Amino acid sequence: MLVVGVLSTLAVALSAVGLSWAFRRYQELTFVEVASVEPAPPNQPSNWLLVGSDSREGIDPDNPYADVFLGEVVTGKRTDTIMVARVDPNGKTVDLLSVPRDLWVPISGTGSKGRVNGAFNGQDGEDRLVATVEDALGIEINNYAEVNFVGFADVVSSVGGVPIWFDTPMRDSGSGLDVATAGCHVLDGFDAVAFARSRKLQYYKDGSWHSDGTGDLGRTARQQYFLSRLAATAVGNLDLTKLGTVNRLASAAGRNLSFDDGAGMKDLADLARTFADVGPDGIRRHALPVTAFTTSGGAAVLDLNRQEAETVLAQFRPSPESQVPELADVDPAGFTVDVENGARIAGLAGGAAEQLRAEGFIVGRIDDAPNTVNHTVIRYPSTMSAAASTLGQRVDPEPAFVVDESLSTIVLVLGPESSRIGSRSQDVAESPGPEVDNNGASAVVEPAPAPSNEVGVVPSPGPEGTPCA
Repeated sequence: MLVVGVLSTLAVALSAVGLSWAFRRYQELTFVEVASVEPAPPNQPSNWLLVGSDSREGIDPDNPYADVFLGEVVTGKRTDTIMVARVDPNGKTVDLLSVPRDLWVPISGTGSKGRVNGAFNGQDGEDRLVATVEDALGIEINNYAEVNFVGFADVVSSVGGVPIWFDTPMRDSGSGLDVATAGCHVLDGFDAVAFARSRKLQYYKDGSWHSDGTGDLGRTARQQYFLSRLAATAVGNLDLTKLGTVNRLASAAGRNLSFDDGAGMKDLADLARTFADVGPDGIRRHALPVTAFTTSGGAAVLDLNRQEAETVLAQFRPSPESQVPELADVDPAGFTVDVENGARIAGLAGGAAEQLRAEGFIVGRIDDAPNTVNHTVIRYPSTMSAAASTLGQRVDPEPAFVVDESLSTIVLVLGPESSRIGSRSQDVAESPGPEVDNNGASAVVEPAPAPSNEVGVVPSPGPEGTPCA
């Protein structure tokens, strides 16, 4: 998430200046050879692997936080954060997938398993990490970006610090976080790094200190929260009409930021422009479903729940139109359709189930999807392609298709676009009227709050009317 904060701030800066100025800044950036990346076709969505390095390079030994960073023994190099950002410059969307550092995966080229962040260690670590993520998740990486602690701290300092309301004292001796009192605190430079890096957070409640206990998952939630506050501060508090301000932002963002050597000016411009267009609130965040376990060697790690993860990972792959089954029309009463609510809209799955039954389909399980989706998806085993085609022709707007050989039936995962079941020629703008909930009862369809993938303790917003901005 550190690298996302830097890129978001750089996007704000580049969106405020002309192309010639941006090109001069492009020439000042650092590029590294990453042979594993394969550029996306022109004007198509691209997957960026975003890496926050734990490099101590550039840390001033006189900095108050120097003991925390320089006193920690770090062998080789490690990633502090790993994320995949799917950037669509045409659709103006950014989908962000957090990859836990403790995810236990085969390390590319080694013949052994380990924590995914270990792939970054050693010579050609960037290449190995890219290949490891691609193999483990079944997605293609098109570009690479990396930032270190100093780069993140410089960006935060360049916006004058980020105000955060802490509803309770928080601390973490491992990262250097030390918020001794509740209230509004402006996190500047390495204060912000200490907050964003906190894995062993403790918070004060009911007269004693308590441990968060969620490790990397809780840290990811806090990083996402901090990102939104950083971007809001940059947009709300800075005069981007002044070249000096923009120059300071871009300099801070670019000094400790590196890209793969295949990233051209257009790639970086698309990246910056898309981040700027969507803003921090428009970034769609996704989490991998994982399970904690202990290896035979005693290491506490995370295992990917692969079947549940497929719905998420499908959104980071090329458009699933390539998997659309051949046109077919079979008896809808000849197979079962499970219905999942992938948008967390009240009554969505139950309403769709009633429409399916009215069209002659047999409905099986009705439930919430394990993960949210941005577009309706039909998941099916290849042996049921004719059934999937039959269902797909009756879903409006047209769904995406994902082949999933682990299934024995068709699964309709409903997205937020209010899919209708029936002829696609019907007026989809017509009000759908009352829906029914999963038990068949009448219900008013109102968007429910998006489910939070956040795990762990995150500062609560300040009391209404309390300034902290």
